[in-house]
Amino acid sequence: MQIRHILPISFIFFTYLFFTTNLPAKPVSEERIRSEVIAPYSLGEKTETKGVWELLNGGGAQGGYVIESEWIKPLPGFSGAAINLIILLDLEGVLIDVKILNHNEPIFVSGLGQAPFREFIEQYRGHSINSAITVGSSYGKSNTTGGLIYFDGVTKATASVRIAHESIMASAREIAKNLLDGVAMVQENVSLKEDKGSQFTWDELVEQGLAKHVSTTHGEIRAQFADTQWRLDDPFPDASDDDLFVDLWIVDVTHPHVARSVMSERMLRDWENFNAIAPEDETILLIEQGSHGLVDEEFVRNTTPPLISANQDKFPLSISDADLLIDLKKGVPDDGTAMVLRVDRRQGFSPVREWDLGLVVTRERGILKPEIGQVALNWKYQADKQFFDIEEAVKPPTPFEAAIFSRMNDLIILAGLLTLICVVVLFNRQFVRMKSWPYQRIFLLVLVLGFIGWWGQGQLSIVTPLATLVSAVNGRPLDFLLYDPFSLLIWVVVIVSFFVVGRALFCGWLCPFGAMQELVTKAAQALSIRQLKINDRWDNRLKSLKYFVLLGLIGVAFFLPSQLDKAVEVEPFKTAISVFFVREWYFVGYALLCLLASVVVFKGYCRYLCPLGAVMAIGGFLRIGKWIKRREDCGSPCQLCNNRCQYQAIKRTGEITYSECFGCLDCVDIYEDKGKCVPLILQEKGKLKGSISERNAARVIQLHPVKG
Repeated sequence: MQIRHILPISFIFFTYLFFTTNLPAKPVSEERIRSEVIAPYSLGEKTETKGVWELLNGGGAQGGYVIESEWIKPLPGFSGAAINLIILLDLEGVLIDVKILNHNEPIFVSGLGQAPFREFIEQYRGHSINSAITVGSSYGKSNTTGGLIYFDGVTKATASVRIAHESIMASAREIAKNLLDGVAMVQENVSLKEDKGSQFTWDELVEQGLAKHVSTTHGEIRAQFADTQWRLDDPFPDASDDDLFVDLWIVDVTHPHVARSVMSERMLRDWENFNAIAPEDETILLIEQGSHGLVDEEFVRNTTPPLISANQDKFPLSISDADLLIDLKKGVPDDGTAMVLRVDRRQGFSPVREWDLGLVVTRERGILKPEIGQVALNWKYQADKQFFDIEEAVKPPTPFEAAIFSRMNDLIILAGLLTLICVVVLFNRQFVRMKSWPYQRIFLLVLVLGFIGWWGQGQLSIVTPLATLVSAVNGRPLDFLLYDPFSLLIWVVVIVSFFVVGRALFCGWLCPFGAMQELVTKAAQALSIRQLKINDRWDNRLKSLKYFVLLGLIGVAFFLPSQLDKAVEVEPFKTAISVFFVREWYFVGYALLCLLASVVVFKGYCRYLCPLGAVMAIGGFLRIGKWIKRREDCGSPCQLCNNRCQYQAIKRTGEITYSECFGCLDCVDIYEDKGKCVPLILQEKGKLKGSISERNAARVIQLHPVKG
């Protein structure tokens, strides 16, 4: 079966997948979740957020939340399925425990085993979600440098552990943002500057913006209730629309210079005593002279005022009354309600960045069981930086940046090697003329196997295009491609090369397992072991197998995703390259069989079974021209290239089948060698009429006749 027959089948198959597939997260039973919660904690009731339960402490009180990550941040792994984890998060934003529920990451399922993955996950215990954590490349114990916390990665599984890291931190922070009061992301470390005994007048505080005035009129409040059932339930019906409903001053009195400017001596002493007990608390003075009044009749001092809220960066802040008796200096507005709020900076609050202060306005309808309506008013505020020493918090690099930084030297060497190989392929005629060409080819194959394969773990796999396809069809992000920049760089170069040389660059030059097979063949030839040449009919039939293997894997990826990790073992790459044959005997046996088959059938696995090769061949149809030079006499009468092509990619007509051409350049070597190329030999002996260039020019004229 020819590839042209397979393409319509593939189109029908992909169309069917597009309209019929929908991969919901595989449900994990509540019993399984319960069994993973460690003592003395236990699983509580489900929350309104899907995939989140209450976490109960040993006394039965709520101690945090249990999170199933797949429902919160289902980042796809390299199998296309998310890495599903259970995360135990306490009320302070500290990770109590993290465990793996299920995943299909091929390198862990049947490569390295589960133990390295579990050891990586265990590093999160006891760390705050506010911590600047990044996955490092060193191996040993977790270390901290410059505020960054480095977690050990897993050799040969860098991308998978980075995906797990993002799933853990993104899921925990999402729940913290929605369900935990007072837990925010630390942006900078803030400390008070030295008290030099200064103070300001009230007018100076206002002029410098240290005291901020905000207001809302009765008319504006009535407009917000206008379309509700409470529009007629105004508790201040006699107030005009222009009267102030909220007439509020906001002053950050944390620094003594400001506190001294607004507080009487008695209140200042109380504030100093409070500050000695709670030095990490930010104190905010509110003076409200309008109708709102800040608190309701049920307010209890030293608690959270129910009508006041605060948040920063969309994280709610935990605020409470500082329980200070208000006694302000003369000249400070005091005709109304005043109170001092406290906000703990240790919970991630930064006073020098904008934060939102909110007041809730309520109306009641009914007498016995009144219906409550409310609207929220919000104003932005931030303290003046002149009173604080600010140390910018260390921010962890993005996963992509961390991956690049950890492999910068490898990426530089890889870029150089890719450039060298591209130059060789593009300027092939100049290179094959060198006497040392056969040794250059062997040297580059060894480099690809050793550096790209075993050292860099850059063996491309069918897993990546399958995961990309599944994620694209199901509308999932493709971020996982960024977690392995070493392989990503190779993919980018290979995809670009489709337009120039088709599949040849990867299959013939950049595939470590392909290089290993070719080196085995060369060793066999050195030992005078004869190779079998499959007849053309069977060769064509066998070459079709890889497309059916590819279609089968696509089917498994969509309809049996839990079995994909087993199905992709049709590739021996993980065994031979990723783990260097350190696996179960049957995987090793299969890889050796695929490898040693090249002793008798040249690169048999690549030509007949490799699903990634099928992808590369399909990508090769993007090629915009013929990149290997041919002559009129190629194929008629000369059959040397046809007979010598070990890939059997040259037809008897002399035409190259580029979908099966690996770009080994053997035919280019013959083309340029006056001692091998039959037309060149015959011309040298004077047995061909005219020069070869004239004959080729005549051939071009014949192909493009001029119409009269």
